[in-house]
Amino acid sequence: MFKIYYRVWADAIVAEQAKKVEKRNWKLYTLIPMSIVMGINLLTFFYWMKVLVNRNLPLFIGVNIFNAKPINSFISVVCTFIIPFIILNYLIVFNNDIYNYILHTYHAEGGKLYRKYVLYSLGLCIIPVLIKVMFF
Repeated sequence: MFKIYYRVWADAIVAEQAKKVEKRNWKLYTLIPMSIVMGINLLTFFYWMKVLVNRNLPLFIGVNIFNAKPINSFISVVCTFIIPFIILNYLIVFNNDIYNYILHTYHAEGGKLYRKYVLYSLGLCIIPVLIKVMFF
């Protein structure tokens, strides 16, 4: 399981380092999109569990800090789907420069595997919603 995870990370790191825009911030530009895509995967899993198991299952951690509901919803989504993956990915990939080991052990495919991962994740999230809207 970690082999696929590390292969995707190696591909994402090499693809981000290949860009000439910001060489010094490649860690941040790799960590944030990967964490968002993993959050989308978790959202898809929660959505399927809500449909299959229990229709009253909440998708988000409820947050009531501000009087404005959109701000609370945004904070709820960020706390549920993005921050945990940022912390987890940082500890697994970037802590103590583990990414150097990942880059030497797992070969990159020029960004192809990373793009496939992003497209499959988005497809798995969008297709069920489209089916629900079209047929139910």
